[in-house]
Amino acid sequence: LVFQLIRQLKLLACSLQQKLIGQSLSNSVYVRQQVGINSRFIRATKLILAQPGLPIDKVSILVGGPDWPTSVLCGIMQLPLLPILVGTLPVLFIIVPTLMMASFTYLAPLEENDMELYPWADTAATLAAALTALVQLAALLSATKYLELTIKTRGDELDAMPIDEEVKKADDEVKAKNDAYDEASKWHKVPLCMKVALVLSVLFMVVSTYLFLLLQGLCFVEYELTSTISGDLKGNALNLVRPFGWVGIGSFTVSCFFFSIFTGWAKKESSKYMEEKVIVKLV
Repeated sequence: LVFQLIRQLKLLACSLQQKLIGQSLSNSVYVRQQVGINSRFIRATKLILAQPGLPIDKVSILVGGPDWPTSVLCGIMQLPLLPILVGTLPVLFIIVPTLMMASFTYLAPLEENDMELYPWADTAATLAAALTALVQLAALLSATKYLELTIKTRGDELDAMPIDEEVKKADDEVKAKNDAYDEASKWHKVPLCMKVALVLSVLFMVVSTYLFLLLQGLCFVEYELTSTISGDLKGNALNLVRPFGWVGIGSFTVSCFFFSIFTGWAKKESSKYMEEKVIVKLV
């Protein structure tokens, strides 16, 4: 039942991304920009996905490629949904070991009369996790292999594909803003108060990170898949956090506060820098 649910959720996610985002918003410059429509890898992906039927390279992209650009790109290209979903079905080879890992992880802590019910579950979960990683890596490497092969063997077709000028203009604007931000936030140009804010942000983030990574037992109550809020946390989810945990959360919050101050200043300065460049060009 869980396997069927996960499979349906995967296919539903692909359908929504393709139809509701890719196809419905194919005229949106922002969506096409986020897909990276002008990048060489996405252009190679378009050549592969445009092939009729379900050749091995197309299936490799549908299974091993990232969900966001792949499914949305299918929608932008106005590809029929059903063949794409059929080509996505081999993802079951990734779902099965992942589901096994989750199942064994759930079984591992179960006890009865202080005796482990499934003493082998920890080892099985570790093996399933390794198998999951191996299958996911194989899918990714397969997709990467066919993309690189397409770039090498079909370079002339890639070069002949027209550039999306609207996206190129948007990319140029983003690059100009990023360059202005980098220029405005160079250390020798940053005033002392903003340097202090940035250093404090880093220090508080370091404190938060070390607390959560090295002192987990002092920060949080042990809570497993089989635990419940009513039984293990006395009905209050906040009991999950111990005093050191609140210190870590507070440090993270303060770090974000100081960083927002710095980035707010940097964005304002970068806007001034861009305005000055425009004025210089006009003069």
